[in-house]
This record gives sequence, structure tokens and C-alpha cells, in this order.
Amino acid sequence: MGFWHTGYIEFHEPAGLGDSYVPAPPVYRCKHCDETFASADELRDHRFENHPYTRPILFLRGTEAGTTPLRITRPLEKGDIQVGRCDHAWLNGVALSPPDLDEKLVAETNNAVTVKLANEGVSAEFVLSFEIASEKDLVGVDRCFLDVAQRGRLDIRAVEDFITASRAFPTAIGYCHGICEYFYGVLAKERAADSSLPYEAYREKFTCAEDALENFDSVLARVICSLIAFHFNRFRASVDLAGDSRVGIASGRFERWVAKDIIGANRLLSHTFDTRLEKLLTDFECERLIVWCVADPKALFAHAQDIESLIHQDIPEFDRTKLRVLLAELYADLGNVEKAKNHARELRNNPTLELWAKSVLDRLTDEKQPHV
Repeated sequence: MGFWHTGYIEFHEPAGLGDSYVPAPPVYRCKHCDETFASADELRDHRFENHPYTRPILFLRGTEAGTTPLRITRPLEKGDIQVGRCDHAWLNGVALSPPDLDEKLVAETNNAVTVKLANEGVSAEFVLSFEIASEKDLVGVDRCFLDVAQRGRLDIRAVEDFITASRAFPTAIGYCHGICEYFYGVLAKERAADSSLPYEAYREKFTCAEDALENFDSVLARVICSLIAFHFNRFRASVDLAGDSRVGIASGRFERWVAKDIIGANRLLSHTFDTRLEKLLTDFECERLIVWCVADPKALFAHAQDIESLIHQDIPEFDRTKLRVLLAELYADLGNVEKAKNHARELRNNPTLELWAKSVLDRLTDEKQPHV
């Protein structure tokens, strides 16, 4: 099994994960147009100016509450809560002034509450699920992860032991659950003998893990979510989460290739990255793919035949797509025009990549370069 590719001793900080990974700055994304901003205030101003609806609005730490319950896993501060187009407010049916809503929500720790906001013509209800884990318990679960990682092997017994140890940290049970969902997904994806899940179940498990972990501001949660986003070819999300890890470089290259920024994609190869925590979390296929994606083109060409062979094997279509993009750009860079065109043609009918494929074919048309 290709899980936990480095030993525990190599990961030098058993007391915690904080210094092993430098996260990317937070990104605030508009749910209506996908534009990004550097601060919650900028996002809020954009929302009011560019999407002027009459419905009351509730922002929590830069996230706009919607019609589905919003999970809150970190303590709120008064500055994290912002309302708009609101004259009246209720919390669990009890009327209060909108300014007093801040104080009430900041006091919540583990509870589900209903917030109703109204103006003269429209009202809106929001369900907030507070599942706040203490910092002590989050660190405790991280230590349980490192203790299990010391074995150097992921199996059902390791997951069960992780769950048992994590019970000592009750406020972080949701955090533990998300990590376990990822573990179960990896076991299914690697077709582990002791996993009862079918191979295709890994997608559901990865999605559940991401849903459970996306609101936890921890190193482990961010790395897991960035790896999941990379697998599902959501490269912007992976870059936003990945910081200085390899998966951030790999995702950034795909993002630039799709944007036809070939120079930018190649420049990323000069960036340094930290691999220690990431290597504890990648499955075998993901690890191999990321290594190829951050390799120098000439070094990568030595593996081109292996990649060509892998494309025709039973692998997730997400990975097959990444490999075709990788080979098309590799062959184009090294001057093998026909092979580059062949892989680009395979993606012409992909809705997300058809413009990229066309740009590669246009770029290479009539080029007279020596074959490698």
C-alpha cells in the first residue's frame, strides 16, 4: 500500500503539525460570481454593490449563510458577524436587536440555532450548527494521527485505533470523523484487502471528508482538503488551501496550463515546497502523480512511457485527464508535436478543457520542431 511514504522519525515535530506547513493566505470567494477577495470586508462590499438583492444577508467570518445549515467549528468573535439589509432579528424565535445578535452568537459553542432576519418587505432564516472544537482537543486528535502514522501502514485496524484514541478529545469528534472518512476513501481507492467498501466508494468518502473538514482551520484539515480538491481537478481550490506544499505547485501548474500561461506553469517548478506532512497523506496513485507534476520536463520525459501506459489502465477519469494534460504540455515543451496533439485531441470534448485543447492544437499547428 502506498500510504504514508515517509517514516515518523522523519517528521520531526510529534507534538503538533503547525511548523511543518505554511498555509496560503485566506481567500474569500463570492458564491454568486466566483470572484475572490483578500478580506471578508472586501467580499461583503462586493456582495452589496454587485449583487444587490433585497433579502437580508448574514455573513460569518466572510462566509455568506445560505439555505442549508452552516457549520461553525471555530469560536466566533464579534467582528466575524455581519448582517445587511436587516431591521429586525430573532434568535430561536426570541426577538432581539440586530446589534445584540453578535453577543448571542459569540457565546454559542455546541448547539444548533435558527437566526431570522427581516426588513420591511423580506425575511430570511439561517440555521447555524455550532460544533466548536477546543484547541486542546484539535491538537490531541493531531497527535493521535501522528501516533498512528508512526506505524507506516494504513489499514482498518489503524483507523479503529485512531478513533479509539481520539475519543479522549470529545469536542473534536467531527474533526476525527472527517479524517476517518478520508482514510476510508484511501483504503477503498487502493483496494485494500481489509476494506469492505467497493473501489468506487472512495469518491463519496472523499466528498464526506471534505464536507466535514473544510471549516476546520487546522494544518491537517487543509492538507487533506487540498489533496481531495486536486484529485477532483478543482485546482483553484487546491491552490487556495495548499500553501507551499507540492500539491499547491502541481495544482498551480494545471491552473496556468488551462489559462494558457505556459511560462507561468514552468516558473512554478523553481518554487521550493515542503513534503513531510503531505507524504503522510497521499495514496499511492496521488503520490506518483504529484511527483510527476512537479518534475523538470527532461526528468519527467524518462517516465513518459510509464505515464502513457497508465493512461490506458483502470484509473479514475480525473487522473486520466490530468495525465493527458501533463503529457500534452510535456511533449509540446520538448518538441514532439504529434504526441502533444494526440493527447490534446482526446480532451477536445471535455467541457472544462476544450478551450485548453484548442489552444494547444493551435499553438502546435504547422510547428516544425525536431522530435525527441
